Amino acid sequence: MQIAHPFHLELRHATIPTYIVSYVFPVLFVLYELYRVGQWIATQGFHFAAFKEMGYEYLLMLTFFAIQLAVQAAFLVWTWLGRHPDLEHRLGNLTLGLVASAAVLAFDYALQVAF
Repeated sequence: MQIAHPFHLELRHATIPTYIVSYVFPVLFVLYELYRVGQWIATQGFHFAAFKEMGYEYLLMLTFFAIQLAVQAAFLVWTWLGRHPDLEHRLGNLTLGLVASAAVLAFDYALQVAF
């Protein structure tokens, strides 16, 4: 008889605070990027040649990413010090949140460099 081990995706086994800390920042990044690009298209059209001149907004996004790193690191330390049993699930969620935010930053950077 073959023993099948069920596949449990780590991301679904974390707690509510983990989801909030992990995914609030990426959602805010996506909403801000949609607003920023949408506003650009509404005023300038699809001419992204001068998009890189909006450098202060990208700097704002990088600062927000640094805040995300600090908050998630503090949350991870708090989890580790509290000896929570789902540390590895929280680590997976926090990593995915950072990757999602980095993907939005990479998309914005690609818009700046490509044109």
